[in-house]
Amino acid sequence: DSIFNMSQSRARAFPPTLPLECSAESFKVYQTLLNQRHFPPILQANSQTLAAPFKELSYHRTPSESIGNNYSPRAQGLKINKVQHSPLSKSLAKPVGACILSVKNLPCKLLRMYLDLNQAFSINPIWKEPINNIKQKSKSRNIFTPSCRPMSPQEQLAILHRQEEMMRAMQTEPTERDLERYTYYITNGVPSSLLAAQPLQQMMNIMRQLPPETEDSNIHDKIMRENIQEEVKREYCFTLTKSIVDYILMDPSECQRLSISSIPKSFPRRVIRGPVPWHTSYKKVHTWQGQHLYAVGHIMILLQDVWLSSFSSLRFVGLGDLFSISLPLLPSEFEEFVQRQCQTTRDELVQNWLPRCASLIDTSKDLWSPLVHEGEQDALVSVKEFFSCVAALMSMQLRSLVVESLQDLLFVFTKHEEGNDFGEVFDEMKYIQSQVLLVELQVNEPHIDFSPSLQECWEFIRRGFMQIINSAEKIPRVEFHLFDDVKNFYLRTVSVDESLVTNIINKAEDVFHKNIVGPKKYLSVYQKYSSLLDQTAKQEISSFLKDRQSLEGFGDEIESFNHLREEIASLHVTVPLSMFCLHAGKLNDDLCERVERLKDMIIMFEMKEHRELNEGICRKYEEITETIRSTPETTEELAFLNEYIKITSDVTTRKLIDEIDDARYHLSFLLDHATLPSDDLRLNASVYHWPKNILTELEDGRTHLATMKEQAQDFLQNRFMNTFHALTR
Repeated sequence: DSIFNMSQSRARAFPPTLPLECSAESFKVYQTLLNQRHFPPILQANSQTLAAPFKELSYHRTPSESIGNNYSPRAQGLKINKVQHSPLSKSLAKPVGACILSVKNLPCKLLRMYLDLNQAFSINPIWKEPINNIKQKSKSRNIFTPSCRPMSPQEQLAILHRQEEMMRAMQTEPTERDLERYTYYITNGVPSSLLAAQPLQQMMNIMRQLPPETEDSNIHDKIMRENIQEEVKREYCFTLTKSIVDYILMDPSECQRLSISSIPKSFPRRVIRGPVPWHTSYKKVHTWQGQHLYAVGHIMILLQDVWLSSFSSLRFVGLGDLFSISLPLLPSEFEEFVQRQCQTTRDELVQNWLPRCASLIDTSKDLWSPLVHEGEQDALVSVKEFFSCVAALMSMQLRSLVVESLQDLLFVFTKHEEGNDFGEVFDEMKYIQSQVLLVELQVNEPHIDFSPSLQECWEFIRRGFMQIINSAEKIPRVEFHLFDDVKNFYLRTVSVDESLVTNIINKAEDVFHKNIVGPKKYLSVYQKYSSLLDQTAKQEISSFLKDRQSLEGFGDEIESFNHLREEIASLHVTVPLSMFCLHAGKLNDDLCERVERLKDMIIMFEMKEHRELNEGICRKYEEITETIRSTPETTEELAFLNEYIKITSDVTTRKLIDEIDDARYHLSFLLDHATLPSDDLRLNASVYHWPKNILTELEDGRTHLATMKEQAQDFLQNRFMNTFHALTR
């Protein structure tokens, strides 16, 4: 409620009448309430930003949004993060069009000046509009302004008076009450604590216009200086306060809240353009060139001779140095080479060229000092112009160095502008000239990729051109070696955005695209080995091993893999393709390893089968030995053991010998294609010793069986005799 009451001006009595007896503090508070009643506040009492309008108190805005909202009362709902530029540019074009429609009935003499003045005094400056809008305005202006003589000052004043009359007709004069309230807000509405401090340089510039203070200055001069300073401070605060109040009153709602219907208007500005005398301007230009033209001086010729005799042959990337190294280079090595060359040339320019030019200027003062000796006031300007001319000449020399270096680097690539499309069959003798970049081929299942990629190769090349341009930047001017106080003055050089640079890079890119056809096409050579990359060959081997195969089938498959490996190993390790040289050594080795792994799958499978066969033979021999060495407990077991030994001697051992012969055949196959581990060697030795050992075991078993048979017979005979004697008694 208090904020509402402060912001509204109403007729009813508020606050109530103050008692007759009250303290001074209460009376002061009462006076403050009365003032706020009759004169609502124009600024916020507490805000994050200084001089924040009171109208912003009812909105929740950030400081930046509140500041941005102060630009135009019509932008009260403006959010900075939702600003759209294209509608704004369209709205900017409307006032000029409206002006054209309102004045199209004027005489042709006055129309052009009218449009120019509208453009000059327009709220929306032309430089804030898009170029297309400016072109459209120029076209529309040409329609209404045919060629005519320049307007006289009287005609220009007539147009200005007419505009002022139109403005006065649209605006009302302020009343006495408006002036009273307007004056109050200027004097009391804006506290001085909310005003920006006056710049110190401003006061210094004003006091510098006064005569210097001397020892003979009397007291009146000092008082006058103090009065002037006080007046300047007063006028500064008044002007700043008035600007704040005028801005806030631009909002009609604020005018209504503060009960100010109109404010005094500032005195109109009248600018008249006088005639342009061509003769006078020509004489001025002629005189100026006679005083400021240094490009034809003798000192400039000496500087040019220094460049031509000692430094014109410099290059940021020299062709001789580039062709003297062992090409081709990896893209990273190529970039490092360009960086080293550029740094060497830059050091030569900074350490030799600039000091030599500075020494020449220092020792040849008699050649250029008369040119800049014009008087004490203009000497500094003339010296600055002279050294600017020197900097322009040296910048042109540096620019020529950059351009020639770019063209030399371009020549390295344009040698291969015919491309490397070799057709159906690759012929290594077709591209015998030295290549530039070395690109490796590597496996990236299930494809073969370039390392680095072709796009990365182009980035390396492009950075080489950019390195030349960047190496010529931030080279100090010759004043750096002549004057200690001169800093941050640099020679101008080639810009990256220039059409010259763009054309050179585009030509290099065209050559690059012509030379990536061959590398991509050469990958078709490895198309027949795609089964090694996409695991198809591995799946085929797995299916092959699942089917029962003979050793001849295994041998044929292994021989086919050996032939495939030899074929891959015989492929080109280096493939010259004009600008590029493909290095396929690692790729070929990787494919050979994949073939070896497939062959090892077959060999390991056969080794596993052979091991299982040997283990089965040994297991059978061990079972025979264990059975033979067993001791029968009954006659039936004794008879079974006797029969088992006979069958083993006549049948089983012969079958086992056949299995050993089969194992020997498998072993012979494995020895031709693999190296057996020690465990398998011991197992094979055990298999081949078992036939001899089993004969010994069988002989021992027969002997042991015969002994047991005799013992059994003796036992039965004794038993029979005992039984017989018992019956005869």
